[in-house]
Amino acid sequence: MAARTPGRRSPGARFPSVGGCRALRAPRRLAAVAAAALALCFAAPARADDVQQFELAKTRFDAGHYEEAVSRFAAMLDPANAPCERGPIEAEGKPCRISEPGLVERARGLAAAALVALRRTSEAEAYIEKILLDNPVYSPNPAVFQPEVIDRFTAVRARIRARIEEVTRQKAEAQRAARLRVERGREDERRWVAEIHRLAGRERVVAQNSRWTAMLPFGVGQFQNGDDGLGWFFLVSQAVAGGTSIVSAFALASYENVDVSQRPSGQSVDIDALNSRIGTAAAVNRVAFGAFATLVAAGIAHAQITFVPERVSFRTRPVPPPPSFTAAPTISVVPGGIVAGLTGRF
Repeated sequence: MAARTPGRRSPGARFPSVGGCRALRAPRRLAAVAAAALALCFAAPARADDVQQFELAKTRFDAGHYEEAVSRFAAMLDPANAPCERGPIEAEGKPCRISEPGLVERARGLAAAALVALRRTSEAEAYIEKILLDNPVYSPNPAVFQPEVIDRFTAVRARIRARIEEVTRQKAEAQRAARLRVERGREDERRWVAEIHRLAGRERVVAQNSRWTAMLPFGVGQFQNGDDGLGWFFLVSQAVAGGTSIVSAFALASYENVDVSQRPSGQSVDIDALNSRIGTAAAVNRVAFGAFATLVAAGIAHAQITFVPERVSFRTRPVPPPPSFTAAPTISVVPGGIVAGLTGRF
């Protein structure tokens, strides 16, 4: 029996593999290459150092050096190793840990396929279990993995179905909580914008008050201080008292100017009644004037005691509309060609 180098397949061996395995037929090889190319085109951007580490291991896997490929995959998936540093690395450099999620999942899948090829099923299932727990909807691609590897995925999925369902539930709850946080953040931002819009639409106006103005009657000092109720009271009461005083003064003057000596024949003046009217008019005048003077003094004193140096008020002002998005194409000539672009403002 011919000896076989560890980590390499014998010519007659039929181990499941991916990529460079000679057991693949040409159409499946092309399908695998196309799938890998699409994955690289549409996957999230990975760090160059992670990609280099992955490609070094994948090269061994494609060449059928499964032992070396498994060793490299294990090193790059070992959490004890330091993260890969940026920049070029040597083929035999110090092992490091990859961190890009897409590459981690692919590395675990290829490591599991290599271990299945080496008949180390329990180790392969450990990698498969991690893949399914991290991504419960993961489905191995038949164009990439051999049937033996897909069977291992099916068996592991059936064995840990309860854990997969629990992980799926937890992820759904986490996604729901994340959506709620995003919605709350958007609602908070809308309220913040509305508050900013409200504040921007109000102008603060400060009016300086004058003590000389507070010396004026008819509630002017109260109105200046913002006490409209007392302002109207002093305005109406002083107006009534002052008006009554003026009217009674005119009446008193008219009564006092009556000439009782020059009357046409046959007419006489009731002196007693005239004197009574004069007394009444004089009394009303004195009371009205006293009330007016008292109200004026009280109003001025109140306005001075409760004097407010300044009054703050708000008035609305127009708020400019939000800027609209505008875009315009740009074309510039550079050495060796033309550069076309798009500029926008929002």
